[in-house]
Amino acid sequence: MKKGHLIVAFGGAVIFAWVITHIGLPAILQQLAGMRTALPIVLLISLCRLLLQTAAWSRALRDQGVSVSPGTLMGVRLASQSMGYLTVLGPVLSEPLKIRLLRTPAEPTMTATFLDDGVYWFTATLMGVAGWLCLPLTAVHGVNAWPAALAIVLLTAILVFMLRQKPALFALVRRLGNRAPHWLIRASILEKSLRNYRLERPTVVRRMFWTDVTCQLLVAAEVVVVLRSLHLPVHLLAVLAIDGITRGLKLATGWIPARLGSDEGGAISAFALTGYSPALGLALALTRRVRDLLWALIGLCWLVCKSRTASVRENTLEQTPGTLLRESA
Repeated sequence: MKKGHLIVAFGGAVIFAWVITHIGLPAILQQLAGMRTALPIVLLISLCRLLLQTAAWSRALRDQGVSVSPGTLMGVRLASQSMGYLTVLGPVLSEPLKIRLLRTPAEPTMTATFLDDGVYWFTATLMGVAGWLCLPLTAVHGVNAWPAALAIVLLTAILVFMLRQKPALFALVRRLGNRAPHWLIRASILEKSLRNYRLERPTVVRRMFWTDVTCQLLVAAEVVVVLRSLHLPVHLLAVLAIDGITRGLKLATGWIPARLGSDEGGAISAFALTGYSPALGLALALTRRVRDLLWALIGLCWLVCKSRTASVRENTLEQTPGTLLRESA
């Protein structure tokens, strides 16, 4: 298993180097120089968000009888997010990798992890819907009604799916009968357990909800920091609209490695629609990209160090019996 982790880390390092090459190291260094005021604040905001997300995840795990140190949880989150960010698989890779890296009992870990993800994405969807609803109120160049309406409908559908009490996948499995694939059956069982958990432990879910709401506000605060560093006026509706547009495009382009090009295009479009200079949208996109690449690098380094430490420990345990036998002889 440790060799598998090292292979994953090596693959992530190769993709990381590929991303740096395609972005261009001079462009990154130029961005660091141009955003020397905003970038440290954005990194600090991101660190606060990481701590809050870790606290919410730890709360869900403890409620399931699983105890993991905060440092390990942060390392696992960064390692899994780095692989999801750098590859085309996105959450399809990052979420199972979280559970595997923890090496705790599978079923309670899965329940707690998917509950944490569900509550976080629920609050993210709330902010996304709010941002797209603010867009018509702030647009200065006109908004094409179809993309905006489609985004609002899509985000609202996700919101309704999360809010409903009856499991949707379970009903789909019953309708398909024997034709239902195995993965869909497992997903329906997990969905049912999560919805029951929300009804049985409302206090835990409520605390996680407000923690994640704070995380979403911190994401929107990054837009404020960049606007202030560029000496631009800050309007609440414009901030929410920019945040909503970039969230929606992030969700739609998560399959692109490091979302190359999509982050920049989304930020440029968001700034243009809300009345700011489109070129200045690059400041927001590149600042966030530097932050994401830094976290990805830290996550990959943690994965390598953790794998090497575990391998040394296993080798020591394997050699110990032989050493004792020699000493006793």
